[in-house]
Order: sequence, then structure tokens, then C-alpha cells
Amino acid sequence: MRFPWQPREYERTCAACGYTWRVPRSAARRRVTSINMISVAGRSSLDRAEMDREKAAIAAGNQPAEVYRHCPECGADQFTQRPVR
Repeated sequence: MRFPWQPREYERTCAACGYTWRVPRSAARRRVTSINMISVAGRSSLDRAEMDREKAAIAAGNQPAEVYRHCPECGADQFTQRPVR
């Protein structure tokens, strides 16, 4: 749920080349997602296939944010960020 005062987009400016690009709010903040170890540790046997599927799902969810983390022009990862109102 988005609150009215939260920006929908952020604008990033590359520190190396000065290029400016916009990123959606969902990709602007780094999300920390981990495997739910409670569900895995509570079982008597460790299901490797299920754990691999869980890791793949987390990696797929993190991929869109990774795309926005680098400058599209020069590939640098140093930038400033400000909300777009």
C-alpha cells in the first residue's frame, strides 16, 4: 500500500557522468530478503530441492532492483537519489 506522501518514482543522477534516470519506488530501496529458516529448520529432513526453489525465487525478485542500481550510460554504481513529486 502506498501512502499519498510517498513518491512513486525516484530520480538518480550518476556521480561519474551526470546522466539522470528514473527508477520506480519498488526498486529505489534495497530490500533484504532471506530464506525463511524457521520453516526449513522445523522439518526432520532438509529438502534441498525446495530450498533451491526458494533461493531462485528470491534471486528473481531481486533482479529488477539490480538493473536500476547501475547507470545506464556508463555502468557506474555511484549515484545520488531524490524523490520525484
